[in-house]
Amino acid sequence: MKRTKGEEGFSLMEVMIAAMLTVGLIGAIFGLLNRNQQVFVTEVGVTDMNQNIRTAVDLLTRDVQSAGMGLPSRNPGSFAAIFYTDGASNAPDKILMANGDPFAPTADVKSLDSTNNKFLCLVPPDITVTGSGSSQQMTYLNAAGSATLIYRNFSTVAKSYIVYDDYRARVLTLTANGSITGIGANTQLELPYNTSTYSNPASTFGSTLDTGTPDYTQSKMAMLSSLVAYRLNQTNNELERTDDLSNWYTVARGIVDFQVSYRVVTGKDVNGNDIESQTTAPTDRTNIRSVTFTVVAETPDLQPNDKGYRRAVQKFEITPRNFNLLNNTNLSAPIS
Repeated sequence: MKRTKGEEGFSLMEVMIAAMLTVGLIGAIFGLLNRNQQVFVTEVGVTDMNQNIRTAVDLLTRDVQSAGMGLPSRNPGSFAAIFYTDGASNAPDKILMANGDPFAPTADVKSLDSTNNKFLCLVPPDITVTGSGSSQQMTYLNAAGSATLIYRNFSTVAKSYIVYDDYRARVLTLTANGSITGIGANTQLELPYNTSTYSNPASTFGSTLDTGTPDYTQSKMAMLSSLVAYRLNQTNNELERTDDLSNWYTVARGIVDFQVSYRVVTGKDVNGNDIESQTTAPTDRTNIRSVTFTVVAETPDLQPNDKGYRRAVQKFEITPRNFNLLNNTNLSAPIS
């Protein structure tokens, strides 16, 4: 049948060209969308990575700056509250910081009565004593200015204490309430402690330095606030933190390396200024002047062969505020 004018259709060639153009346009659109999606995924991963780094930097800065809080020394400026574990063969490092309660009184230790498992201390001047005998109570003013019990049986008031000299430390709990005995110059504070929970935080943490017993004639007794430590979980690539060396929790994901070094004083020059050097394993913690962290992070949910994978290195130095203050007079000295 003869077609009239206006009834002509597309030829096969025209249909094929139109189909090819349509497929090409759709392919270009999907390619652009895929590229945009890849950029979006990459940016999300990079944002997550940067957030993890910022979290690690913020927490480490706060904890190192406050290391040694509430732990004054008999020889002011000489107690370094940082213990460390240097990872062998470039393995990740670990760091531990001891802190006391800055409002609780600190007692000078006179001696250890190992027969009766008691520490004998001088009575701190900033405690208030009420009652006598079994009714005797000691209190101090906490951060809110309220009277707070101190030197109580652990089962009554779950507080731990730390006894330390210029180098070494032990953590303990009390088996009975502390008591003040004696008269006049013989007045002393007696603190019965639990030998089964008398622990060495350095050894528990895995440090090999200053793990010996404190010199109890040159020690102080303080209320323990926290034993803050950091380690890298290489199985999950997560930076972990603890407040008590028992319960660890994740603070940053995608951390693949965690290295720590220390700026220490090694001597004096001819002008009497400190000579400083950088080391990963200080042999004398009291000479630590600052701590340098190197944190290597990656986009936590992507593999290295992924197009969106990224890696970042953050290196930063922190100066502790609470220990070595009297000796820490040359922070800007060049590192040799």
